[in-house]
Amino acid sequence: KLMLKNGILLLLLIVVISVSCERDDICAASTPTTPVLTIGFQDTDNTTEEKPLNITIYKPDFSDSLPYTSSSQVEIPLRTDTTATVLVFVKNPNNLVAAEDPDNADTVTFNYTPQEEFISRACGYRVSFSNLTIQYNPGTDGRWIDDIIINTRTITNEDTTQVFIRH
Repeated sequence: KLMLKNGILLLLLIVVISVSCERDDICAASTPTTPVLTIGFQDTDNTTEEKPLNITIYKPDFSDSLPYTSSSQVEIPLRTDTTATVLVFVKNPNNLVAAEDPDNADTVTFNYTPQEEFISRACGYRVSFSNLTIQYNPGTDGRWIDDIIINTRTITNEDTTQVFIRH
């Protein structure tokens, strides 16, 4: 009798455990996550041509740098806890003898509306961004950014270049 009781309890325990596990307890690698902002760099004189550059992107306090060498496109994360991300774009950083715009910093402010979307218990939330607007300030060293073109005001994935900076 004791053996039968233990067998029934074990079987009941196995059933309870198997029923309590759900498919969404594991987040698949293919699950969409919060997208980054993709920025392409174009030639001002020929807007169909990419124009690579050496650039470092900083927070306004010059912390957390993202350096890029000969890049025609960069991907930057936007803040999800606020409605704006302010970044300093330094063209030809630490190169005072560059032929074009030596060590020149322009500050760019990205304004947007973050929208949380629940994915699952395992994956949590992702954030998309809508109503993107941009302001830029050339600072005291002159501007190197000639124009900023917003290709799409809603950022839901990384399949397209959302912003173009012409220089």
